[in-house]
Amino acid sequence: MKDELKNEIEILTNIILEIRRRRKDEHYEIIDTENSNKFKNLITNHIIPMVKDASSIVGRSGCSLNYYSNELAVIRDPKKRIFIQILFYPYGHSKVTLGVNAPFLQFAYSPLRENIKITEKISIKSDEGRTKIAEIEIDDFAQDKIDNYILSFLRDTIMFNS
Repeated sequence: MKDELKNEIEILTNIILEIRRRRKDEHYEIIDTENSNKFKNLITNHIIPMVKDASSIVGRSGCSLNYYSNELAVIRDPKKRIFIQILFYPYGHSKVTLGVNAPFLQFAYSPLRENIKITEKISIKSDEGRTKIAEIEIDDFAQDKIDNYILSFLRDTIMFNS
């Protein structure tokens, strides 16, 4: 980014921070926590590569996986979550026509609670809502727990929609 543009963005950001400070917003500026950085790294270095590998395997059956994430965003608002949503597109359902009705598994890290909330939707039906599965802590076993949730999601979704 050019220095001139960067400086202008800094000035605008400082205006927002000053307004929030005057409003006595207790979270007017927040730095990334160690756990939020751990979760971002988990998404980038583990979950996304796993989804890509799994998609190439399930692609043999005409199904596919995709993901949406905001892990690259610098989110310093404690009310906003860092998330990754893994979407499953069953055989015969186009990504274009299926859209938001795709079964999904979502991992969302909350900076306020410092945990990962896991939700899923296993049906293709548009009227079915998401279901909260669990909340887990960011710890040494988080990666293994996430792997198990992904495998369980795939099993449930494939069996439910077959």
